[in-house]
Amino acid sequence: MSNKVESVESVEVSDASVQREWKSVAATGARELASSYVLCNTVLGLARSGIAERLSDHWTPLAELVPPGGYSELVGNLLRFAEVRGLVESRGDSWRLAAPGGALLGEVPEAVIGYYAEAYGPVLSNIEGLATGRLRYGADVERDTEALGRRCEVLFRSVGMNVVRELIGRYRAERVLDLGCGTGGMVLDLAREDPRLRAVGLDIAEDAVALASKRAREEGLQDRVSFVVGDAFVPGEWPAAARECDLFIAVGAVHEHFRDGEKAVAELLRSYAELLAGKPGSVLVLAEPELFRDAEDADFFLVHALTEQGFPQRREPWLKVIEAAGLTCRRIQSVPDTMFRFAYYEITSAAVPR
Repeated sequence: MSNKVESVESVEVSDASVQREWKSVAATGARELASSYVLCNTVLGLARSGIAERLSDHWTPLAELVPPGGYSELVGNLLRFAEVRGLVESRGDSWRLAAPGGALLGEVPEAVIGYYAEAYGPVLSNIEGLATGRLRYGADVERDTEALGRRCEVLFRSVGMNVVRELIGRYRAERVLDLGCGTGGMVLDLAREDPRLRAVGLDIAEDAVALASKRAREEGLQDRVSFVVGDAFVPGEWPAAARECDLFIAVGAVHEHFRDGEKAVAELLRSYAELLAGKPGSVLVLAEPELFRDAEDADFFLVHALTEQGFPQRREPWLKVIEAAGLTCRRIQSVPDTMFRFAYYEITSAAVPR
């Protein structure tokens, strides 16, 4: 066969205009962008299909990596692509994670990709419709809230949980309330780690609260953990278990309301003033993303713009609305060198002396 190939004339066409065009294309980085798009979807596919979970540092036969009902040939080709991209390596018909590329299939890197490609994928894929007015966010297009919750749970665990642990120790908190708890990740993590702690999760979404309660029962934590349906900004209507907490935490729950102006945010925060004043030693922690329109935050900025959310704010507006609400910010913490830049505002009643 090789002799036949060699006997056929092979001509390489060197067209100067074509070379100039594709040199220009190469300079744009378009090929790398397209390749990154394919790789992002591959990472999500490997994770969601369960293939990534079956991969390890040890050699695993292909037959053991194929999901139930899956096709060996397709999965094999998927892994061959992943091998080219440095995620896995093969030996015969067996596969294992490659180093260091296999780390991309880890929980946190996959959550970063999923935050944008999965949770905000329906929005980003409809930029044309949103920009032309043919589509409107909230009516025709929505982010995937279920995926957003899953991704944020993983991401906050990696970014902010150590801060929360430090705050619990600093204020000797025995009861913690997570405002806008979603499916309960933070509450369950805290209760799992600290057997003395009691925790409550509050969310306005009934389905999220139902799932969080189910998770607590499955882990046997229902004696110290509870989840309730309620409005985070109407503490007067919270059940007693929520009002009796001494550390209240809200993660990313308030900044969207800046779309209604600073007075509106101050009014929302004012609802906590009476609660904190009536419980000496209690603390409200607002964990809010800070927005810098730079290369690090450009993606975060865009998804907020496309979904018509109120933008995350710098610290000055936050301190202004906290004071206007009759509250006092005692300390601001931040965690450097992470993808999402959060500020943690430790807030008490203004009536409490410094």
